[in-house]
Amino acid sequence: MKNRNITICNEIIHPGEKVSLALPLPELFSCAPMYMPIKVVHGKQPGPCLLVIAAMHGNELNGAEIINRLLQSSNIKKLKGTLIAVPIMNVYGFINKTRTLPGGTSLGTNFPGSPHGSHAARLAHIFCSEIFPIADYCIDLQTGWLNHSNLPQVFATDDNQKELELAHAFGAPVISELSAQKGSLRAHANKEKTPYLVYEAGEAMRFDESSIRIGVKGIINVMCNISILPSPNKANSMKRESFLTRDTRWVRSPTSGISHSSTKLGQQVKKGELLTIIKDPFGSGSDVPVLAPFDGIVVSINNLPLVYEGVALFQLAAFERLSLAATHIEDWIDDSES
Repeated sequence: MKNRNITICNEIIHPGEKVSLALPLPELFSCAPMYMPIKVVHGKQPGPCLLVIAAMHGNELNGAEIINRLLQSSNIKKLKGTLIAVPIMNVYGFINKTRTLPGGTSLGTNFPGSPHGSHAARLAHIFCSEIFPIADYCIDLQTGWLNHSNLPQVFATDDNQKELELAHAFGAPVISELSAQKGSLRAHANKEKTPYLVYEAGEAMRFDESSIRIGVKGIINVMCNISILPSPNKANSMKRESFLTRDTRWVRSPTSGISHSSTKLGQQVKKGELLTIIKDPFGSGSDVPVLAPFDGIVVSINNLPLVYEGVALFQLAAFERLSLAATHIEDWIDDSES
C-alpha cells in the first residue's frame, strides 16, 4: 500500500520525499523575519507520524545535533510513515544563547498558546496549530540548565502505560515517571492523547557526546517499537536495562560561598554522606557540609563552584533496587566514555 500526501506549512509532501520547510514565526521589533526550521521525511509506505523536537529552551544544543545525526542515519531510508524533525524550536533563544523569548518569557510553559498572547504564547499557538496535530507520537530533546549536567534520562507521564513502554524502548539509564507541568507541551500532549517523551541529558550550551549517541540510538529504538522502522535483528538488539524512579529531589545550598565537591554524576550516595563543603571565599566563616538527605543516585549536578543560598546543587533519584541501579548506571557511563 502506498502512503498518502500530507500538507505542512501549505506545502504538499508526496510519499518518498524528504523536504526542508520554514514555519513563519512572530517578527521582532526590527521587522526581521524569523522561521522555525522543519525537516520532513515522508516514507513511501504508510505508518505512524513521529515528531522530534529540540531546543525548546534555545540554549540546548545536544538535541539539534541528535536530530542532525538522526537525519543522516542510513536507517531513515527504511522509514514507513513520517518523521517530522524540528532541530531548533526556539530560534530566538538559540541565536541569543538564552532559554527565553522576547519579554523574558519561556516557551516551555506557554502551551497550547494563544494567537493574541505574549510572543511565547503566539509561537506556541503556531506550533500547536500547524505542526503538533499531525503527530501520532512526540519526542522532546532537552538538556540540563546552564552549568548543570544531567544524567541521560527519559521522562514519562505517571500512570501512562504507553509512554512507559516507549520510555523502556528508548533505552536511557534512568526513566522518571512524573506528572506534566501545567502549560507544558507534555501537558497539552496528554490532553490530546498523544504519547510524549522527554529525553533530557547533558548541559545547556555544550555538546555531550555520550548523551548525543544515547539520544540518536534511543529515537531509533522508539521508531522500531512503533513500526516506523523495521525491528532490529534480535542478535544485535541487546540493550541495557533502564531503571525507573518516581522520587527525585534537589539538594540546595544552605548558605552562599564556594562549593568544594568530588561527587560525580551517576554516583550512588547514602543518607548522611558528604556531597560537598561550602566554604567562605574570604576565609572568615566556617565550612558548611552538605549531606545527602536519603539513599540515592546523583542524576543532576551543578558544575558552578560559586553558589548562593538556596541554589540547586544536586538532584538525587531514589530507586527500589538502588545497588543494582547504581551498578548498571556506572556501566552505562563507562561504556559511553569508552
